[in-house]
Amino acid sequence: YEATGRGPRASINLITAHDGFTLNDLVSYSRKHNDANGEDGMDGNSHNISANYGVEGETDDPAILAVRRRQQRNFLATLFLSQGVPMLLGGDEFNRTQGGNNNAYCQDNEISWFDWDHDEAARDMIQFVRRLARIRRDF
Repeated sequence: YEATGRGPRASINLITAHDGFTLNDLVSYSRKHNDANGEDGMDGNSHNISANYGVEGETDDPAILAVRRRQQRNFLATLFLSQGVPMLLGGDEFNRTQGGNNNAYCQDNEISWFDWDHDEAARDMIQFVRRLARIRRDF
């Protein structure tokens, strides 16, 4: 940016956006699950650059859940501690999922709705994001 006179704030950094996986789905699914969209899985990008860490989708396996949460924190720390303007997809701060649907624009149902009843893992992630935001603000 320096050659054009623009600084790091001219950059918008993101991990996820409204088109694609949520952060939780990014670390929980290796492929899209768009069957509910009624387009025979032809919609949405198949190149998600995602990983499920051993189980496709939801799991109760504590080891897999720990890796997924660590990866989410790695992504979030990179986002908040990088130069430029961070863009956080709403819901990524509390582990929101779309069940692996990476093209949920047509889903006015539980797939795309926000669940405001947060479990312990969601509350922990909210606190982590708050700490990152404070660090970014203060330094």
